Amino acid sequence: MKLTDKPIWIAIQYFCVLFLTFCFVGLIVSDFLFIWFIVLLIWLFIPALVVACISFISSIICNSRHKKILLILNVINILLFLFPFINPSGKCDADIMENHYTEYGGRMEQIYRNLYNKITPGCYVHIEFEHGDVSIFHFSNGSGEIESNWNPSEEKIDSLLTQSGLDRKSLAWLEKELDQIGCISISLKAIPDAPYCIGFRRVGMGKYDYEIYHIPLSPDEQKKINESDASIVYTPFVVFEYGGGAIGSQNFIGKDEYLKKKKQLHRETDR
Repeated sequence: MKLTDKPIWIAIQYFCVLFLTFCFVGLIVSDFLFIWFIVLLIWLFIPALVVACISFISSIICNSRHKKILLILNVINILLFLFPFINPSGKCDADIMENHYTEYGGRMEQIYRNLYNKITPGCYVHIEFEHGDVSIFHFSNGSGEIESNWNPSEEKIDSLLTQSGLDRKSLAWLEKELDQIGCISISLKAIPDAPYCIGFRRVGMGKYDYEIYHIPLSPDEQKKINESDASIVYTPFVVFEYGGGAIGSQNFIGKDEYLKKKKQLHRETDR
């Protein structure tokens, strides 16, 4: 009996292929949290990937029922792996952010104003949604210490809403408004003229944000912000920001090309 026909090898292939299916589906459904799951199980993920590759190659010649099933499962895994790369919502760059802000910048300001008028003066909130649920709720009462909460319980959410001057109705309204403009979070301080942040999109471990100012940034401030590899000054009022997470790159990919293109457009316009 060949190795590929032995029951133990067939069982190992099924386990590895289905484990990868579970991982890839998890990345699509909850990429921000599931990446940590894969990092913790990297010792299992890499061998499973190797076995799946071997399984795919050996299953191309479908001369048994198990090989046919494994080939179908491997093809499904390949499609799941490629999905984030072909899914428009799984991509982001400065051009995408510019086009999105051009369309929804006014709505962002309306959402901010509405929420600003509701929250307790002096406090800070950061609320992020994932698939309709609150995935992050950071809060500060103005003392300078921020209470960070990832995947808070319903009881914790109720407590934070009370402290921040909001309620469930406000939370439902916020989730709906952000979803309608294709964004996922908002951060703001209930302090006059303090900038606020609209979270646009997560891609892998990274997150793209709009930092929006009420008072225009001075030329020196713009220069300092542009010196950061993670920030792009779009206008004196708007900055595109990228955060790579705890272990990701902190560079805003494509920044130099975007700034060169903007500079060239300004030159052509000034002629």
